[in-house]
Amino acid sequence: MEQIELLVVQDDPAEALLMREEFGDHRLVNRVQVAHDVPRALAYLDGAAPFAQPAVPDLVLLDVNLPGHDGRTVLHRLRSRPETHDVPVVLLTDSPAAERILRAEFLPVQGYAAKPVDFACLAAIVRSLEVLGFEVWRTAP
Repeated sequence: MEQIELLVVQDDPAEALLMREEFGDHRLVNRVQVAHDVPRALAYLDGAAPFAQPAVPDLVLLDVNLPGHDGRTVLHRLRSRPETHDVPVVLLTDSPAAERILRAEFLPVQGYAAKPVDFACLAAIVRSLEVLGFEVWRTAP
């Protein structure tokens, strides 16, 4: 099976770093691309500078509350293009209350995860998506 590529759209560098470290501690070998804002996430998807070509991530962890543009902009771009229309998206929430508000919007996403996202949370998300052929790859100890 091929490695999957995760796109993490998270504006807080500390949370993104903690997430990367957590994944590293558990020897995650899938590719993880972090975008700290909406323009960079859109550049990644469109293949604009500094990226060489458009990308189609296999899974997106998306913080909705981003500075400047809202994360819904990234979600809209993903859902509006045929090549990314079906990419699973998990929204990152700050609290159960924030999750309830987002759920009431009926956004086209596959799930929600409380921040900070740890490896156990990622594994649970991926297990719920295994029907789509995803799995987390880990190196041998």
